[in-house]
Amino acid sequence: MKIGLIGAGPSNLFLAWLLRNEADFHLIEEDKRLGLPLHCTGLVSERMAIALGISRRVFDNYYDKLTVTTNPYSSGVLLRFTNSRVTMLNRPGLEEYLYGEASLKMEHMGVRAIDVNHKGVVKGSGGFEDSFDLVVIGEGARNVLSRRVLGNRLVTVSGIQVDGYSPYLRNMVNDDHHIIVLFNEGYSSRFFTWIVPKGNGEFRIGVVDDTNVVGLRFRRIINQFRVTPRRVFGGRIVLGSLNVNYGYKSVVAVGDSTGVTKALTGGGIITGMLTSLILARVIHESDTNVPERYSSMLNGTLGRLAKVYSILSSILYNNIKLIEMALREVNGSHVEVKVPDYDNHMDALIRLLMTNPKIGLKVIKYAPLINMGGFTLRDVISALL
Repeated sequence: MKIGLIGAGPSNLFLAWLLRNEADFHLIEEDKRLGLPLHCTGLVSERMAIALGISRRVFDNYYDKLTVTTNPYSSGVLLRFTNSRVTMLNRPGLEEYLYGEASLKMEHMGVRAIDVNHKGVVKGSGGFEDSFDLVVIGEGARNVLSRRVLGNRLVTVSGIQVDGYSPYLRNMVNDDHHIIVLFNEGYSSRFFTWIVPKGNGEFRIGVVDDTNVVGLRFRRIINQFRVTPRRVFGGRIVLGSLNVNYGYKSVVAVGDSTGVTKALTGGGIITGMLTSLILARVIHESDTNVPERYSSMLNGTLGRLAKVYSILSSILYNNIKLIEMALREVNGSHVEVKVPDYDNHMDALIRLLMTNPKIGLKVIKYAPLINMGGFTLRDVISALL
């Protein structure tokens, strides 16, 4: 097959790697080099990263502890990962690794895809035009072509991050393998804020909020934690989708363009590569009816899990103040939970309640105040079933 890849992110490059001997891939990327724009934190489950064949060479750091709290000065809830650590992926390094392992027939770097039709014709900047048996949209949260061609409508917020040095944080977080997650309206009224050590006194700090206030929130955090920035980056973060169509005729979407993300843990890289793994399997088994069969498979287990994540992310998005109030109930207490895997939230919650049942009694009083963001418990159950 002649396959056009729109976007040189991990999802598309992973697909080209998986099918390197089975298809002719033509890469169309608006930036002139790989790794741009840098915008994600890259925290993923080590277990899932290894399962997908990601080389340890692109692991920047490991984490075996994560504290969820209202501010860096309180103890909050400490999660210890016993079976699978958290790893920070070097996103540009991952793309370069996949690129080096893949086999690309043609590369069009610095070409922005402007239009795609259902017959597989792609038009781009500088007069570019070509036709393909299959076009794979991997444009991430940009959601321009995926919305126009497939009708996908993604739910996004804005995020800003900084890599920088802070002796102030170094004295406070003196463990390079310990992540801090903050639920505090003073930092973000829409999402959590994170402090991730990178080693040698450097930290990656990120905040998410509505576009019109995220810059103000970011400056406040930088000033409070006395960070000397080395690099500032950011972009849109996909929380889920309002409407999604994984494929139609000669066009399919992978990665964030599908709305299949894990906003609660930031593991969008992994879910994106999983969509590519499914697409690769479909192409490997048959080169006919690919979009239809791919859509059918994504609407299976992975699609249902994605819907659950979308619902949970929406509920989280609407209850930051409530979560902050609940966490304040355990501030000052020594609450420690052993969790096998970073990605399994339900297991972590059950273990937390089993470890300290009093926490459940403290926070249950807030249950009637939960804003479901338009969803119901039936929606969650339906997505799971």
